[in-house]
Amino acid sequence: MEESNKLYYGSIPRVLNEDILSFLCIKHKGEIGLGSKKDCPRIRIRYVIDKNRFGYADFGDFFFWEDGGLYVWQQSEEFEEDHNPDIVEDYFGHSCEGRGYTLRSIFAGIDTGYDDSNGSRMFTGDVVLVKEPNGYEMGALCLASPRGLISDGFYGFPLDNYSLTLDMCKEGGHNLERIGTIFYQLDPCADPVSIWDKALTFNNTYRGKEDESVLRTMARYTPNFDKEVWKYLGLEILGIEEFNWKTIK
Repeated sequence: MEESNKLYYGSIPRVLNEDILSFLCIKHKGEIGLGSKKDCPRIRIRYVIDKNRFGYADFGDFFFWEDGGLYVWQQSEEFEEDHNPDIVEDYFGHSCEGRGYTLRSIFAGIDTGYDDSNGSRMFTGDVVLVKEPNGYEMGALCLASPRGLISDGFYGFPLDNYSLTLDMCKEGGHNLERIGTIFYQLDPCADPVSIWDKALTFNNTYRGKEDESVLRTMARYTPNFDKEVWKYLGLEILGIEEFNWKTIK
């Protein structure tokens, strides 16, 4: 209750996660339903539209349903068939005329406000190659923020018995390079899984050199719904360019 009161009456936390975003959407439900962003916090998220197609949305253009699922307002008629007026009516209490179409989407990260060592903006859900200042490679790690309504969270890499935060990396002179995202082998019908849980699994699963190489390849060709590993490896063999996770709009 104390953390909820802080979020409701206090300033926006520096570090966000899906739970906090959902809470803030409820807090600003009126503005979101009307399409008014004047008093909304400045937050940007990433989401999956389709294979090789990420979308980006500012706060005020999305909300979370009670099952944790993300809905993003769209204006293009290509999303008309995906619109769910019942969800809109249940969430906002009215039809939100003029807001466009709601697209059920896979949440794919929060703009952390941090850039990697090449100046590329990092989002939670990114797979980042982490090297210590002496060049020692710690590995490819998934970036996340802890779950829950917490006001003192962090962006970082959850490891076996501690988390390497982005602040620690910046202070320690680590080299960080975005090399892909965690959004491969997606299932559009699956229940939402937090990025923190995805990162815990990705970062703490032992892999040999061959398996590590395969996962790095898969991370490059995201977002992707293909289940078969050979399809990802085939893209690399054919020399297909990396998917559009590097392009941030």
